[in-house]
Order: sequence, then C-alpha cells, then structure tokens
Amino acid sequence: MIAAIVSVQNKDEVTIFEHMPRMGKKLLLTGSGKCNISNTDMDISHFHGGDMSRIKAVLEKCPPDVTLDFFRGLGLLMRERKGGLYPYCEQASAVVDVLRFSIRDLGVDVLTQANVLSVQKLIPSDNGLERGFAVTTDQGRFLFDKVIMCTGSACNRNTGSDGSGYSLAKALGHTVIKPAPALTHLKCEEDFFASIAGIRTQANVSLYECSKDCGKETLLGSMGGELQITRSGISGIPVMNLSFLAVRALDDGQKIKGSLDLLPDVDEEDIQGYIRSRIDNNPDRLADELFIGVLAKPLGMCICKRANVGLKTPCKTLTSAHISILGKLIKKFDVTVTGYGGFDESQSACGGVSLLEVDDDLESTIVPGLFFAGEILDVNGDCGGYNLQWAASSAMVAARRHHDSGDMI
Repeated sequence: MIAAIVSVQNKDEVTIFEHMPRMGKKLLLTGSGKCNISNTDMDISHFHGGDMSRIKAVLEKCPPDVTLDFFRGLGLLMRERKGGLYPYCEQASAVVDVLRFSIRDLGVDVLTQANVLSVQKLIPSDNGLERGFAVTTDQGRFLFDKVIMCTGSACNRNTGSDGSGYSLAKALGHTVIKPAPALTHLKCEEDFFASIAGIRTQANVSLYECSKDCGKETLLGSMGGELQITRSGISGIPVMNLSFLAVRALDDGQKIKGSLDLLPDVDEEDIQGYIRSRIDNNPDRLADELFIGVLAKPLGMCICKRANVGLKTPCKTLTSAHISILGKLIKKFDVTVTGYGGFDESQSACGGVSLLEVDDDLESTIVPGLFFAGEILDVNGDCGGYNLQWAASSAMVAARRHHDSGDMI
C-alpha cells in the first residue's frame, strides 16, 4: 500500500493485485492490534539478514522520521510509548484505513482476490507492442513497465501471506534463502513446564549451540526482558527476538540449549547470601517457601526439585552444597530447546529473496525493472516496530527510484 501511494505521487500509474478480499488484513494483527509502526531506537543491530550493508543503506534513505512524515501526510496522528511509535488511537485499523482511503482517493486500481500465477519479463518485439512485464492472474493478463513484489513471507497465511511470492521470484531467476519462522516461541524437552506455565518474570535469555557430545557450547545470542513460560517451553520478547537463531540451528541439525538468568540484577554470591539469611531467619520453614517474595512460588518449587531438594525439607537442614546448587540454578536455569512455533505461530519470517541480488534501491540486478519490498526479502527485525519500519522504508525506496514514465504493479 505504501509503495502504491508513493509511486502515484511520483506520477506512475499503479495497479495493486491483492490476494485477499480486502487489503491490510495482516497489518491488523501487528502490535497486538495497536500497530507498532516504528521505534525511536533504530540501531542496525535490531535487523538481521544476508547483507547488513544493504539493509543499512535502505534504512538510511528512509529513516523513521520519513515514515512518520508519510503517515502524518495521510492524517495519522502518532505518539511514542517506551520507544515504540504507535498511532495515537493505538488501533491498527486506523493505519489500514488511512492507507486504504489514500489509495482510493489517488485512483489506484485495486484488484482483490487476485491470484498472481506468473510474472514474466518481456523481450521487446519488433513492433514494440509488448515490453516490460506480463502479469498473469486468474483475472486475466496485464502488462506493466515495472513490478514491485510486496508479497510478504509465509507466516500468518490466513491473512494472504502464503509464501507464493517466493515461487514468483524463483521463476524470475532469483535465489530465495530458505524461509523459516522468526519472532516465535521455543519448545523445550523438559517435563516441568506444565507446572510453571503462565509465569512471567524479568530474565536474561541466552541461546547456545552445543556440540553433539555437549562438550563445547557456542553462544548464539543473549537478551534481557520479560520471559514468558508456556506449557511447552519459553516465549516473551527476548525469546522471540532470538528465536530465528535457534530455528536456523535446529534446522541444521544442531543441539540448542537455553540458559535463563532468573535474577539478572543480582550476582550468584549475593543470591547464596540471601538464601543463607532466609534460612537463619526462618529455620523451621519448609523448602517450598524458601523463595517466596523473590520468585513466583511454582518457579521456586521447580528450582528446589531440580536441585533435588524435597519441597517439605526443613530449611535448617539445607547444606552449603544445597545452597550453592540453588544459587547456580537461579542464575543458570538451563533448558533444552527442541522445536519452535511454525509459520502460523510466528510474527515474521527470516530468509527470502537474497539481498545480494538487489541494489541499494532494491531493484533486481538480474531482472531490470523488478523491485522487492518488505518481508519477501531476506530481512527480519526484532519486536518493537522494526519489521513495519523495514516494510515502509523498503517500499518507499523501491517506489521513489527515478524511472521513466510508465505503469507499475
């Protein structure tokens, strides 16, 4: 939608082929329905992909202030909340509506429920009647001078993002890095998760790739934030932001370990001192009450069980060895990652059209006149508006590239 609006502003005639009965269905799901459009912290570390220099070049051409000016021009009032940039009304439907109304007012042709079957680069005939691209759909065949593919990835397929753009790109000669879920939850093999499901707590999450004999560990990434414990494993923003690393490693057949620091602001020695003071002050209490006031009770009980401390054990009988093990478990609560949420359970995808096959304006270096924007490219961002900012930046950069006059899909 952004690419269409900017293209018309650049005097192009534009047609949108929309897979669904109505545009913007996927956008309604973003930011828990509040639509986190961008973020004040636009450090490049929040983006991941096959060519970071290309990602950086696109974001520098269209930073958040340009995106905000674009939406203000459509009549959308914005506000900041903890760095995130949202519509003032915090309704994703408002973002969809201002885009949709602008497309209507600009006279853009929109064909809904249109299945694009192929995009073909035409070789100019002697009579010059056919040139550019032929787009074949279940509603007919159409000719265009240029094409921007903004088909999204393969996540949230019920919104129309079904991965069909990958096949279109491959047919035109492009390399597609294997798409995989990103911003998703991780599944773990331990059997205690049902007993602690639903707990949310501040934690540092680290993911490690382990050698097959588990003798060597390689840190994949680490992040702090609110950890959410589910019946099958772990979730929350830090887990989701790191999940694509685990997904890639698991798909390569690697073993993955998660290590959770459940008291990231307290060092292990202080934790052990705290446990000793609790025991000294309340020697007759039982172990299942040892961490009340520090950790959620089910989580404290789980730690005791992992330390082989019976829940009805009097605290005064705990030894220095017990205290040491309990302190270590709080700082290094290890879990074995065995799986992840699929495309329909993820918020975005990693992989896609290789960034090595487009220039800094996102025009194909294989098929001149073909552009890509958004999640179809091998780019994924962290939670917090980064994927929508990439969508906006890439759309504007692709649409603003100077062209001779002509039609555009």
